[in-house]
Amino acid sequence: RNFTREQVTNEITPVLSYSYMSVLVPVFLMTDYLRYKPVLILQSLSHVAIWLLLLFGTTVLQMQFMEFFYGITMAARVAYSSYIFTLVSPQSYQKVASYSRSSVLMGVFVSSVLGQLFVTLGDVPFFTLNYISLGFVAFAFTLTLFLKRPKRTMFFNSRALAANGLAQSEADAAHITSVTLVNEKPKSPGGWNWRDTALVKMILELKHTVRSPRLKLWSLWWVFNSTGYYLV
Repeated sequence: RNFTREQVTNEITPVLSYSYMSVLVPVFLMTDYLRYKPVLILQSLSHVAIWLLLLFGTTVLQMQFMEFFYGITMAARVAYSSYIFTLVSPQSYQKVASYSRSSVLMGVFVSSVLGQLFVTLGDVPFFTLNYISLGFVAFAFTLTLFLKRPKRTMFFNSRALAANGLAQSEADAAHITSVTLVNEKPKSPGGWNWRDTALVKMILELKHTVRSPRLKLWSLWWVFNSTGYYLV
């Protein structure tokens, strides 16, 4: 697009960092409040917008919007990462976590190898590869529309009853995940209990999870893993 190095460094690229930082917390709250699926659809639409702007954008402003949508997709990864756990029992958490992460890594590996083969052996231009990517993200958006929407989440929708059509595995998963439901106390006669508020549940859940040695080890691994990935 004939952008100068100064434009890319000072005007386009920084939008990603600031947009990601600004939407991360709102997207996290929306994920739980809206029960995952709308955020997954938003993420898929953002992916489509990214490739449309890459293909047809010609101005700095359009590239800044592209970076903004990329920030949304990064923030919405929490919906993808946690969605599957609302549909299975806690006994299957480790298995579905491995499936979820393996599918992402396999997709990155296959797309990288195919892209390199297309460019080096097939002399396919990068512009054509972007069209192929647009087709795949559009197909992924279509699949998102058919995903099941959970009826119960960890914080905002934790009071939904299994009698309303909720699968038993989903009810058990959401029940055990939230520490406030595991150690739930009787509700006050007045009908409202401050312990039932989403903010209190989040604070108690955070207090519970930060004490886990496995979580600390995983967080340390994720820091080094992400640092190495983005640097390379």
